[in-house]
Amino acid sequence: MTASPLSIHGLTFSYPALGDETAGGEPPRPLFDGLSFSLEPGETGVLVGPADAGKTTLARILVGLVPRFTGGRLTGEIRCGDTDVLGSKPYDLLEGIGLVFQDSDEQIFTTRCDTEIAFALESLGVPRAEMGARIDRSLELVGLTAFRQRNPTTLSGGEKKRLLVACLAAIDPSVWILDESLEELDTGWKVGILDALKARGATTLIMDSRWSPTLEQRGGRFGLLAHGSVAHSSAPKVTPELRRGLVEEGIVAEGRAGAVARPQPARAPCLKAEGIRFSFPESFPQPDGFTLDVDSLVVERGTVCALVGPNGSGKSTLGRVLCGLLAPQKGGLWLDDGAGYRPAPREELNRRVGYLFQNPDHQIYLPTVQEELALGLKQKGMGRSGIDDLVREAIRLFGLPGPEAAPALMSYGGRRRLQAATYWLLEREMLILDEVDSGLSYRELASIMRELCARTPCVMLITHDEQFARAFCDRVLSMEAGRLVGDSRPGAP
Repeated sequence: MTASPLSIHGLTFSYPALGDETAGGEPPRPLFDGLSFSLEPGETGVLVGPADAGKTTLARILVGLVPRFTGGRLTGEIRCGDTDVLGSKPYDLLEGIGLVFQDSDEQIFTTRCDTEIAFALESLGVPRAEMGARIDRSLELVGLTAFRQRNPTTLSGGEKKRLLVACLAAIDPSVWILDESLEELDTGWKVGILDALKARGATTLIMDSRWSPTLEQRGGRFGLLAHGSVAHSSAPKVTPELRRGLVEEGIVAEGRAGAVARPQPARAPCLKAEGIRFSFPESFPQPDGFTLDVDSLVVERGTVCALVGPNGSGKSTLGRVLCGLLAPQKGGLWLDDGAGYRPAPREELNRRVGYLFQNPDHQIYLPTVQEELALGLKQKGMGRSGIDDLVREAIRLFGLPGPEAAPALMSYGGRRRLQAATYWLLEREMLILDEVDSGLSYRELASIMRELCARTPCVMLITHDEQFARAFCDRVLSMEAGRLVGDSRPGAP
């Protein structure tokens, strides 16, 4: 009988205690308690769960990174074919089981796309001629052939994910693990990559925080990771029991959620962009000749606007221009305070328009939740008691673990909530949320959006989740190749 390419049995894991258990503290509760799950050869497994369910921890256990580099108590059995995963070192598992991280920046090491793919191949001793052929095939698989010499730091979030898929494709492990690796990809690339893995017979485990038709159509075995174990596992279809579990955990989108109380009347002008042209300098190469070219855009108070489009279409670039992080080479931006438009210099845009980066770690750098949330309030001159009251309220509203918690030890979704809570406290007139939905369930995302919208006159959400965009947002702007190509208002008569 052929061994299962991936089987998990009776897995129990706890992270190390952060405090002194002998001084009255309780030992940490197990993150997993008897977790079991398996995949058949060539099968695509889908494991969904809320942000703090342990998806990333499980993924890193499977490739030998946890608890080797984190500490913790781990029992149970994991096998990759005939290999005992828990008894193996990470580098011995490279060709058996591979992982694309949720946070791309944690996994990228070099300054060129081709050398990034070559990095692991060199470690495996692949001959140079074969290495070159593998790099070529992998870049072609993910549509990055023209980006061979590009610095990965200059790629969009979705392009970075595609590069990491190319790195794994060059190794071609028996089992692929995609930890929230599809959320920053447009639908075409999600489908293309999953179909390519199916065609090559790869056994794949997808971790995600939200349910989608793509997952349902291409999954072969489904599981809900919640409360320490995998529940409602089924194959080859989604059972009513599983769907009820998805609804209970807020993993599926339900109905139109856009009825949010807002302090400003709908469709009052806020920000206008006219004749915007922006190209990156030659030191920041764009092999496809990308230029942001926006003739006219008016963003209104009292609205939640979605900005959607393929990877590399210019969504983040436009967002950074609107908030003053990038200065357009042509055109200008104007703000309206109710008395008509006036030119808006970059410094003023920085003060009035907030921008939540695609990667929360680009904005979170202080050692505790309290310090991170209090910093902006201190800079505004607020007193200690007022700061403490607001920080406690932000922690409650955004489901944060507590004032002394270390952001570096929070889940990716938890750091997203902290990032949003920081801007909730700052009360900007407009917020641009760049892929802030990554790593969050629909319930968590809807809760964050409601809190931000109730306090912020204008919100723009950059996303690849068009299902959520059309359910939650008043307006959907579509981009392609640096241009705005569509403007619709879902639910409008």
